[in-house]
Amino acid sequence: MEHGLNMRLFVQQLFANRIGGFFGLDVLVSAVALIGFVRVESARLKMHTMWLPIISVLLVGVSLGLPLFLYLRERELDRRASAMI
Repeated sequence: MEHGLNMRLFVQQLFANRIGGFFGLDVLVSAVALIGFVRVESARLKMHTMWLPIISVLLVGVSLGLPLFLYLRERELDRRASAMI
């Protein structure tokens, strides 16, 4: 609150020690891996809602993006299964 949205200070504080650095890299690697998975799987299934989980990862984090993508993917698979019947 004192410094506002200062991304340089945020990154500096995040990587101030080894534990923070490990946490920061873990979150970044998880987010990149999830975005890659969303892109590949969405293209494979020709899903039109690919952008929603990616935006949620960027705005909130992996904890929202992954469950949202899995829900949308399952919904798409169910829709396809019911269309085949």
